[in-house]
Parts: sequence; structure tokens; C-alpha cells
Amino acid sequence: MERGKVYLLFSGGLDSILAAELLKKLGFKVIGVHITSPLFQKDLDELRKVADELGIELIVLEAGDDYLEMLKNPVYGYGKNLNPCIDCKAYMLKKVKEIAGDNGIIATGEVLGQRPMSQHLQAFRSIEKLAGLKGRVLRPLSGKLLPETEYEREGIVRKEELLDLRG
Repeated sequence: MERGKVYLLFSGGLDSILAAELLKKLGFKVIGVHITSPLFQKDLDELRKVADELGIELIVLEAGDDYLEMLKNPVYGYGKNLNPCIDCKAYMLKKVKEIAGDNGIIATGEVLGQRPMSQHLQAFRSIEKLAGLKGRVLRPLSGKLLPETEYEREGIVRKEELLDLRG
């Protein structure tokens, strides 16, 4: 029995693949949402192949001019290397929110402590606030270590079903 749709921010990397597998195992229909732009491109054929192998739907969105505007004046500053800035992550989650609407579950493959600039509790809170998603981002790989989400309060997912991975 399907428990609902989860819109997973999907890079095609290990963390998003693990998150997709876990959410599927828990009975959710997983829809991967990939954001692309000239600044961060991925081989979309390879990404589609990964999604197909996982048995998930894939939606690819192109970041627009609003993304470039955000980059000029990020609220939280810039990230380094392969560490997306807090503003970038919030932008991506806003795009997922546009697709998911008010009833869709929004998730990421983020792991607490994995990236020092953007994957710690305060950064997660800042990202959610900036995206207008306070308490509405499920991070199933570290969910046992994080504050309760709206989805847990509503009984959509239980804390004990989530993992306690730490970077």
C-alpha cells in the first residue's frame, strides 16, 4: 500500500539514491526532482538511467533567472567546493515545493554533519525557513538525529523508520 508521494531533491549521488531506496522501502511513491543550471550540470541521460534503475519518476527543472539573482545577493553567503550554499539549497527546495504543493512530502538525502557549511542543524533550520518549509523537509538518512518534522507529528512517517547516519 502506497503511503503517499515523496518529492525527493535528487542529484543521482549516493545519498539521494539511498534516500530514494529507503523511502520506497517504507512504501512511499518517490519522485526525484533534479535542478539543473549552467553552473551545475549533470549528465541527464545517466541521471535518468539511475532513476529508472531505482524505479522512480524523475522531474528535471532548469534553474531560471531567479537563481542567478539569488546568487548575486545570497542571504547566507557562498558555499565552497561541492558544498552548495544555504541559499542554493533553499532555492532548490522552493522549486520542489512548487511541484509538491501543500500535500506532497518533501525530502532530501542530506546527512547531518556531512558537509560542515550546509549540513548541520542550524543550517537545516535556516534552509527550511528561507524556503518557507519550516518542519516540512524530511531527511530520512539522519531523521532519528533531527527534530521531529511535521510529517512525523501527523503520523505520515515514524521516527523509528528513519536512519541515524552522521557525516
